[in-house]
Amino acid sequence: MQPHQLTRAQKAKIKKREERRRRERQRREDEYRRRIERLRRQIEEARKRRQRLLLALLVALLVIRESLLTAFRRSHSYWPDPASEPKDWIPDPSNDYAPAPGNDDHCDGYSYEQWNRMLNKRGIKLSRKAELKAAWEADPERELFPQRYQEWGYKPFLTEVMNDLTDQRYQPEALTGLKLLSPPEVHRYLDEVYAINPTNILHCRADLSADIVRNFQSRAVVWEEQRRRHAEEAKRDKELSPKGDDGEGVPGPK
Repeated sequence: MQPHQLTRAQKAKIKKREERRRRERQRREDEYRRRIERLRRQIEEARKRRQRLLLALLVALLVIRESLLTAFRRSHSYWPDPASEPKDWIPDPSNDYAPAPGNDDHCDGYSYEQWNRMLNKRGIKLSRKAELKAAWEADPERELFPQRYQEWGYKPFLTEVMNDLTDQRYQPEALTGLKLLSPPEVHRYLDEVYAINPTNILHCRADLSADIVRNFQSRAVVWEEQRRRHAEEAKRDKELSPKGDDGEGVPGPK
């Protein structure tokens, strides 16, 4: 049998189809090549951008380091040599506020007593710290506080006394301090809660002393209500419990 012979039109059609496939393959290859080239450029740009950022960061760190070193050297270079303590001194009223180096007992040659007299004469008030200490030492209630708080430079705040409850060593002093700094109606609540667990009082913590007092008062009311209910329940249970043979109460089951 003779093989089938393709006509000229069929041959042209097949050739045209092959040419179209070849052009499609070429187009896809070109597209893949362009994508790969584009990715390579992006990777290279990202690498260069990262290098520039790292370089800028290193330059900034070096600048900061040099600034700190310069400031440190300048501060040391301008430090004066420590002056020796005055021996044969003459008081200088124009410079009587500078403390003498290495000695807290006098200022520019003035003794501690002379310095205080000069402050009082010129109407210069003591610092706030000294005022608080003086007021605390003059407070008649100071003697009622434990020795720990008497030695403080000011009257303790409720917030500070509350913190002492976290340390077992200071809990007894803290309870006394809390009662002295709070109204009498909460003292029974503080005593009973402290007897159970001192740290339970920490539930009343707050940033302000007034808020702590309010917490004491509200919890004291709840505590008293709970005690009243427990007492009523105990009384009721006692009344309903079996009694002896005297006929009182409700007899128990036989």
